[in-house]
Amino acid sequence: MTVTGAGQEEIRVLPQDSPFRPYWWGIGLEGAGVDSRPDVGTYGRYEFQDLPPVPFAMTGDLAWLAAQPTHDEWSIGTEPATELPALLSACERLGVSLPPAFLALMRTPTLQRRIRSCTACFVDVAAEPVRSPVGDGYLVRFLADQQGCLYWYLYLTADGRDHAVVCSADFYGSEDTYEAEEGDGTEPDAIVFCGESFETFLCRYWLENEIWFADNDDAPMPDVAAEYIRRYREFNAGGQSVIG
Repeated sequence: MTVTGAGQEEIRVLPQDSPFRPYWWGIGLEGAGVDSRPDVGTYGRYEFQDLPPVPFAMTGDLAWLAAQPTHDEWSIGTEPATELPALLSACERLGVSLPPAFLALMRTPTLQRRIRSCTACFVDVAAEPVRSPVGDGYLVRFLADQQGCLYWYLYLTADGRDHAVVCSADFYGSEDTYEAEEGDGTEPDAIVFCGESFETFLCRYWLENEIWFADNDDAPMPDVAAEYIRRYREFNAGGQSVIG
């Protein structure tokens, strides 16, 4: 679930060891030949266990992302996250740390411009961690759907030693930002595990969106996409659900 440091080998923890159910909220890929990823709405909830491995070594330095082209349209962000200094201070007070890959992305606009979202998601960094309603840890929002359909969060364990990425249709954050979206209306059981580490999540998110753009917008497909699609075809899909 975590990366020990930039340039170091990633430590993997199985999804079933996390306090969240594993699912992948993502876009349909049936048009690219992945029958187990039908288009069931803006997003579908797909079986996490059917996901093929990401095609690059996850070392925490985002070297694979730095090698990709930049985009002027549909990128998830184009400037450093303004809330990052406040978030770093809050994490220091709590004794938890942010993954090196997370910090690299949020501090580097050119890296953000290498990640496109066909659903117009954008970087949306929380100013402080909030207590997770599930497990012993904190949630840090970092990515939001344009229409508020889904939010993605870092899950930081309370001991500061581990992290994962989770996703929810509910907003978890400071009340002064989205006071109407927090509180009794949230469903903690709906938070799902969707990434063993921030870098692993980011790589899969980037690649699947690039596959979508290649299939729907005649954009060039990354060289690693064909192998990812081939591996995905080897799996049988589980159930899907619709959101948004």
